[in-house]
Amino acid sequence: MRWPPKSWKSCNPIARPDLLRPEQHPAASLFVPGGAAIDIRYRITGYDGFVQPGHPLWQKSLPSMNRAARLSASADGATSKVITHAEYFEAVRAYLTGAGRSHIQQALAAHFPQNETLFEPARMDVVLEKHGEFYHPARIDILIYERSISLVLNVAVTPAGGDCMASEVAALGRVAPRLPPGTIPMVYGHAEVPGPSNLTMPMFLADWFNGFHEFHLSINPRDGRQGMVVWDTQDRPFYLSEQQQADVHRQVAFLLTRAYDPDTTDQVYPWHHAAGDFIVRISDASVVLRLITVRQYAPTLGGGDKGLDDEARLMALLVFFLNLTLRNRIDRLDGTGDMAWAGSRAVAATVRGAIEALSMALKRKLVDFLNSYDVSELMNVLRMVADRYALMPMEKDLIRAHLASHGEQLAAALQAVRHNP
Repeated sequence: MRWPPKSWKSCNPIARPDLLRPEQHPAASLFVPGGAAIDIRYRITGYDGFVQPGHPLWQKSLPSMNRAARLSASADGATSKVITHAEYFEAVRAYLTGAGRSHIQQALAAHFPQNETLFEPARMDVVLEKHGEFYHPARIDILIYERSISLVLNVAVTPAGGDCMASEVAALGRVAPRLPPGTIPMVYGHAEVPGPSNLTMPMFLADWFNGFHEFHLSINPRDGRQGMVVWDTQDRPFYLSEQQQADVHRQVAFLLTRAYDPDTTDQVYPWHHAAGDFIVRISDASVVLRLITVRQYAPTLGGGDKGLDDEARLMALLVFFLNLTLRNRIDRLDGTGDMAWAGSRAVAATVRGAIEALSMALKRKLVDFLNSYDVSELMNVLRMVADRYALMPMEKDLIRAHLASHGEQLAAALQAVRHNP
């Protein structure tokens, strides 16, 4: 097959209008708006106490969009309005007491499947967690039956954020059936809430994974070497062992490869370690990973399963796999600093995770296909994949600086797979 294939599709994010329908619980007929008033309180992560009218932050604006979001908004011919914390929390309240009531009922039904009555939470705490490129997510802590249930409400305050949300809600619904249960958020509902100055604020409610935290490459102050830090917000940040780091990379590769559809060539892309797309929980030294965002789920090769023969599908799998080995090594130091490149152990871990996720038949096909390339041919394909998938100039520079050694390490990892399939 000629390289690169003509059907190779651009991987820029797109907006999809086909929104996911919320999951329906058997007792869905009971989930109707109404019921007693709920005590709703507001907090901001990093600040003590509750935020309310009169608080110094109440009329302060949310942190500005980053440059990429501003450029996206400008490209759409849209202007971005400054949103205050008050306007944000009031819009969230409007959702929780309006369209969100039925979504909350569905979420609580998932946590209490034996209960077929209308749930009446005693209290909700809205915790503004962070300010991302497209969303300002809030954790919703719901007190019910003397238990606290946590959900996430993703809120978009810009046109670019709204477009991203439309794509993501649809993508989450398509990816979820391919992954092990509980490894990706369940979407319970989405709605558009009127905001200030005729602004529309799209929101969607999904699972929050308690005990999971962001992780990033970081310079360990104890020895000055690069490691991987976990942002444990309940306790304190801590660094993973080398084996734990390898297990993180293995599980990232496993989940993304399980999500990959070999028939349509649909893949989760783009994704970024720097954006915190994956979160981790360390329990008794074991590593558990979750994928918490899916910006887009689209074919690697244009046209999906239409017009693709087996050779084209195998080529698409190769492209996906090689790009995965590169992207799994890319991060920013501490999430926002300089571009960073994971150590060599990430390569073997990525190969192992991807191979584990494939069916036996597909695993044999991919390994045999890889065996048909010598090292120089593999390097040529790697260069083409790197050039095609690099999302920004800094990534291209980083990959080019490490591509030769990466190719050698990848060849060694593949050799190990051949000897121990």
